Amino acid sequence: MAQGQCKFQARKSGKSKAPAASGRNRGPRKGGRVIAPKKARIVQQRKLKKDLEVGIRKKIEHDVVIKASTSLPKKLALVKAPTKKETASSSTKTPA
Repeated sequence: MAQGQCKFQARKSGKSKAPAASGRNRGPRKGGRVIAPKKARIVQQRKLKKDLEVGIRKKIEHDVVIKASTSLPKKLALVKAPTKKETASSSTKTPA
């Protein structure tokens, strides 16, 4: 009795093979890795910490804008980055 593999195996469809191959070849992803904690108390602490960091950053940015606008003779205008929806609609329009 032969103990090796069969020479002729049934072939699987190519459709299921293509997405798996593309998923493996993506490589490393950008950004930091965060492992979610299991305990609810720690989840709540992390959420509070993040909210505080956001609040502090916004306060600092607001203070900097106020100081800059008072020291300049001309009014300071902040430019915000356009969202993805706005850039798509603006790129389709042609300038007249």
